[in-house]
Amino acid sequence: MIKQQRLYLRTAPPQEQIHCRYAGDRGPFVILAHQLPLSCRQYERAIPVMGDFCRAYGLDMPGYGSSPPPPGPLTIAEYARRLIAAIEVIGAKTFALVGLEIGVAVAAEIARQVGPGRVSHFVAMAVPPLDGAKKRAYIAEIGEPQTIDGRHALPIWRRFQRRWGTDGENAMLRMAFTENHNVYPRYHWGVRAFADYDLSSALRSLSCPILVLSAEHDPMASDDADAARSIPGARHAVIAGARPALVTTERHKFAKALADFIGCDWSPPKGLREEPVP
Repeated sequence: MIKQQRLYLRTAPPQEQIHCRYAGDRGPFVILAHQLPLSCRQYERAIPVMGDFCRAYGLDMPGYGSSPPPPGPLTIAEYARRLIAAIEVIGAKTFALVGLEIGVAVAAEIARQVGPGRVSHFVAMAVPPLDGAKKRAYIAEIGEPQTIDGRHALPIWRRFQRRWGTDGENAMLRMAFTENHNVYPRYHWGVRAFADYDLSSALRSLSCPILVLSAEHDPMASDDADAARSIPGARHAVIAGARPALVTTERHKFAKALADFIGCDWSPPKGLREEPVP
């Protein structure tokens, strides 16, 4: 397993820098777009495993994680444009894209902006509802900031409990709460951007192979299935027995599914059992 590293990628104004976590110095580039309002910490357990067969880069979107915030909300198109600037600094001429929840929308927009030929493969996980009442309910549940007086913290915790379970030792829950809380005054900017974005059209416009990947016990697996049915040529794969937060709880199974999809000859060590999440 390759050691994960972190750095700031110097990009052109107005962003000027994008923070990333990365591992691997051979194989195809794989760009990881995180869920909003989280950060690329979401992939921190998976990236070192991915580094065994690819060059994996998790990018913090502007205003999230450790990437500097813009002065105001951005559109999905602008999030994508600023991440593309970071991808150019990395030197990835062609690359695979992985998106999680609203990160699926940003990844799809990156693919749209760079055009056919540069994105070799597209992986979507926990695809948010594409339209209608389900999309409005998804956005409403994430919500917008309230007065910061201590009472604001409990709704954040409970929302992530509904997403990943009530276990107080759930590492994904703790990480998500922290990342959300760290950007609390602006956590909703990306959600507003998603509200105005036509993800359905963006996904249907993709010209590369598409994999929708689900954990069997993820409550969003049904949305994944709906999304896969709506995208011509997309394949939906379900990892049996897997819990939500696939890249954290089942990182080797996620990595194996990704490696197979993008054409890398890699398997986890024989006899490996997924270690408990700390």
